[in-house]
Amino acid sequence: MRDMWRYIHARTVVRVAARLRGRECDRTPELQKFLRTTIESRQVFSILQVGAYDGVSNDSVHDLLRTYEHTRAVLLEPQPEPFAKLETLWAGNERITPLRAALSHDAGVRPLYMIADAYKHRHPFPDQVSSFYRSRVESACSRYAWRPSADFITSVPVPTIDWRTLVRQHGPFDLVAIDAEGYDAEILEQIDMNETAPAIILYEHSLLPGRVQKRCEQLLTSNGYSVRRVNQNDTLATSAGLPPF
Repeated sequence: MRDMWRYIHARTVVRVAARLRGRECDRTPELQKFLRTTIESRQVFSILQVGAYDGVSNDSVHDLLRTYEHTRAVLLEPQPEPFAKLETLWAGNERITPLRAALSHDAGVRPLYMIADAYKHRHPFPDQVSSFYRSRVESACSRYAWRPSADFITSVPVPTIDWRTLVRQHGPFDLVAIDAEGYDAEILEQIDMNETAPAIILYEHSLLPGRVQKRCEQLLTSNGYSVRRVNQNDTLATSAGLPPF
């Protein structure tokens, strides 16, 4: 019982501290305006979405793909059930290519960790919590379940594709949008910042440790990108020559 109350106290402290720090300015509407202006200025615009899920939930590119007929996209999603929904959503649309794969250093197969079916009722959005890192899923579970058991988390083998193969088969890309549940830094480090560098990169920083966030920003700025946080979750990197954001 004492451990349970310590857990409750710790979670309360975390929530109160977050409120005292305040929220970052939300520039999401400005981001959407920036993306639309950039897309409208080009005859063809290519998008890579890493972690597309079902193509609708918390999706940063869905409205852009629906609005602009001159956009094309490759949508990566490794989980079988969300990928099935993604395929159904874009069925018959030749501009959109859903791929059941995760971006990794090598083409092959890797275990993807997620909440086991028997415990999904313990989390408000269980199907959106998956990662190559078991610790990331454990952290997400601990927010809603006190002392989750070892079998709370399971893994499934998922196909992977590397950046070079992806670009050779489907690229290059003007925009890369990343939502990889804490794996965003590794994906950024896989991008070829020379020959096939995208003009715009949008990634989720909120699940990365502070030192890793700084590493990502240094990587991007050293390769000529301007980096700015959009909101408390996402960071935008833009290459030289684009209108200011």
